[in-house]
Amino acid sequence: MIRTNDLIIAGVGIGVSILAVYLIKGQKKKPEKETPVLQKRQNIEEIIEPEPITKVTSEANYIEPKQEAKKPWLLTKGSKGKEVERLQIWLLRHHGWKGTITKVFDQQTEELVKKIFKTDGIDRVTYDKHQMGTPIHELIKA
Repeated sequence: MIRTNDLIIAGVGIGVSILAVYLIKGQKKKPEKETPVLQKRQNIEEIIEPEPITKVTSEANYIEPKQEAKKPWLLTKGSKGKEVERLQIWLLRHHGWKGTITKVFDQQTEELVKKIFKTDGIDRVTYDKHQMGTPIHELIKA
């Protein structure tokens, strides 16, 4: 008499056999030898060697390139740009400046800077000391 377990084992065996045959027949045969891709041949004469680099000037005749004298970083009347905008925003936040943010160091900006710092302009040290260049959202995070 055939038991249920025997039927299950036979069914699994037949299923695995069918799957193996399907996978083996479904595989594509790989070509044993691949054909090389034709490439353009170069003649030996066509290959050009790069010329060696020669020194154009001797060290004795070498002239240093002129370096422009660095101007000190200073925001004064007539200055324009992002730093002036940051200064005006700082003045607005900390000293109640009522002007418009123009990105130009104008008369109104100069008057308030003179009143607060007792100078005609803002140098880099003062600008960095008071964190004028740091946006408020970064100051809040810190």
